[in-house]
Amino acid sequence: MARPNVLFIMADDLNSALSGYGHPQCKTPNLDKLALRGTTFTRAYCQYPLCGPSRASIMSGLYPMTNKVTSNGGVLKIDTPTMPELFRNNGYWTGRCGKIYHMGVPGNIMTGDPGTDHAASWDVTHNVRVMETLTPGKAEDVMLTDSTAIYEEYRKKWKSRGEGGVFTIKHGNHQGSDMVIVEATVPDAELADGYTAGKAIELLRERGTDKKPFFLAVGFVRPHVPFVAPERSFKQYRVEAMKLAEVPEGDLDDMPSAAKQQANASKYKMDENDQRKSLRGYYASVSYMDEQVGRLLDELDALKLRDNTIVVFVSDHGFHLGEHTLWQKQSLMEESVRVPLIMSVPKSVSLPGNRRPTTKSSRVVELIDLYPTLASLAALKPPDGLEGESLVPAIAGDEQGAEDEVALIQVRGGWCLRTSKWAFMRYGKQGATTEFMLYDMEKDSRQLTNLANAPEHQMVLQQFKSMLSKM
Repeated sequence: MARPNVLFIMADDLNSALSGYGHPQCKTPNLDKLALRGTTFTRAYCQYPLCGPSRASIMSGLYPMTNKVTSNGGVLKIDTPTMPELFRNNGYWTGRCGKIYHMGVPGNIMTGDPGTDHAASWDVTHNVRVMETLTPGKAEDVMLTDSTAIYEEYRKKWKSRGEGGVFTIKHGNHQGSDMVIVEATVPDAELADGYTAGKAIELLRERGTDKKPFFLAVGFVRPHVPFVAPERSFKQYRVEAMKLAEVPEGDLDDMPSAAKQQANASKYKMDENDQRKSLRGYYASVSYMDEQVGRLLDELDALKLRDNTIVVFVSDHGFHLGEHTLWQKQSLMEESVRVPLIMSVPKSVSLPGNRRPTTKSSRVVELIDLYPTLASLAALKPPDGLEGESLVPAIAGDEQGAEDEVALIQVRGGWCLRTSKWAFMRYGKQGATTEFMLYDMEKDSRQLTNLANAPEHQMVLQQFKSMLSKM
């Protein structure tokens, strides 16, 4: 049997707002179909809820504290091959379309720059150059009071200079963090994810006549802000129907100040209607990205490549949508660090005991596990020193030892240890200024009650403190 191909698909800023993960509003029919043919991991965690560090961690199989990429500007410099580089070194054709390593959104997507890409990983690359925030259509920044006039000013600036890295408009608002919503009226090829899917399909068609196995990485930028999607994607959702997160009064009172930096009251200042508009923009962007995933999977089927292609779908990290009044990422709370992960392994790839893939796994897994997993499935020898563990046993349905697994997550001065039962967080360096959070995820999955100061849980807290000090 020929060596298996790999189609590695990554979304940007996507939490578990997928219909296949039980979300009541967001519609993702194509990812739901992929899940029916693969294994859905319900407890997958990123290593750093920020694009650059998370992506470098995934591609290197190393924690951010090991590969030293702990910011969006960090460049991966390691002595061992990256995940796609390992495949390339073993006779695979490797290609990238869109954002896999870090690219500034919308900055690098508007200029067509590769960001902090790793050139040795790829034979062929396709960057994206589209209008993003300036795409024709109805545009609004819900964090500004007069965004229509500001956008006109912004468009004039863009036309006059035609280039630039990070885009800043009136009052210093940043298009990569503002809740900007664009209901686009242009063809799909003029949108970031439509363009990326189109280029990926071209490469798949070329691979269909090539005897070399391939590793094709496709990086979609939605639902990262700005929320740019076609009008048809927005028509699925009505602003007034959007359900805001339920936040009990005083929910933030037992959280350290470092854990509240993404709070709406201090940072975003959106009223309830603006929050509903943001939810609509997010869901529309997710649905549009899902549509592009469907295009890729349909092409795999049309080219008769699916029966020997491993398909991975993952996000770089999660995204808050108002839980605890928090928005976006860089939080250690569940919605920011948990990600969707679906892996479809074809029948041509043997699993332990000749078992078929399980449909769902509740094991606690980390995104650094993807590197050794794909290497194992392709029968490649990974480099020494990878810090993840192969998920092949989990794909085969082995849940033995699942209760002992721990995910390690870090973010600007904070650390999180996640097990099947507990979520432990430490903010600040070890010492007098250190603050802790502890949640019983079996009894309190929404993380509403911080147990770090509860006398009856001090033994558990000390166990996690000791565990973290040894990592």
